[in-house]
Amino acid sequence: MKLTCSIDEISRLGPEDVKEILDKDKSAEYQLLDVRQPYEYEAGHIPGAKWIPLGELEYRHAELERDKKIITYCRSGHRSMAASISLCGLGFENVYNLDGGILNWHHDVIKGIPEERPELITGKEDVCDILTLALKLEKGAIDFYSKAQEKVRDKKAVQMFQKLAGWEEKHMERIYLQYSQLMGEDKLPPLERLKAELSSIYMEGGIKINEELIKIGELKFIDDFEALEIALEKEYMSYDFYKRVAGLVGDSKARSMLHELAGEERNHINALLQQIEEPKGGGQQRSLKE
Repeated sequence: MKLTCSIDEISRLGPEDVKEILDKDKSAEYQLLDVRQPYEYEAGHIPGAKWIPLGELEYRHAELERDKKIITYCRSGHRSMAASISLCGLGFENVYNLDGGILNWHHDVIKGIPEERPELITGKEDVCDILTLALKLEKGAIDFYSKAQEKVRDKKAVQMFQKLAGWEEKHMERIYLQYSQLMGEDKLPPLERLKAELSSIYMEGGIKINEELIKIGELKFIDDFEALEIALEKEYMSYDFYKRVAGLVGDSKARSMLHELAGEERNHINALLQQIEEPKGGGQQRSLKE
């Protein structure tokens, strides 16, 4: 272990650099580390961030993967620089600091402290368990968007929820194909039967479907644009979920699969952002692609 570590050994990254890295990080080379206090993390954190308050880092650093590059951040960049120096001293290599902290971050954040959901992830899962979980959550997303259609009056919102349900159908089909190739085509029941058998209490992000449907019912009016925004929120939560739980799983193949699933959710986020960035009415004419 190094006794000292110079601040000059820590690279500073601007928010746009970090955003680009996260968008392109298909092989999960980077870990994002939030070192703020609970109330700060709850107020809004960058999707996918591992959360270890600075005061706990010295005895919790084993939770970080040493073969990954680490990007630390806090409110303004000072505590995270201290965390970076600490990690460097503990022998971690390739440590970076988000310059200016989350105050300098002008992209999406997730509010709240996510529940651990041990009923979904125990940490002992293998790659087949992870694919089964992914199928369950995709089935939940399909059910969510299908039921959301019944809670809105705007015809364009209904059509958008239908498109979103179809999008999740295609994603579920892709995961099923991947699973069947891994297990052997004769080892899995047909997809339609599997859909009927899978529980759909939870949807992507490990969130309960009924709770999210209640929120939609409480909104006075939802149009197609807001339906897209709801979908974007759910995709960020799903990306955040897969990134976070990857650190809990011991099996390396299962961990890699979780990072792969997170990458797919990041692609979905980018597709939705592209829809939203279109002039109103233009984006809705384009089909959502997996």
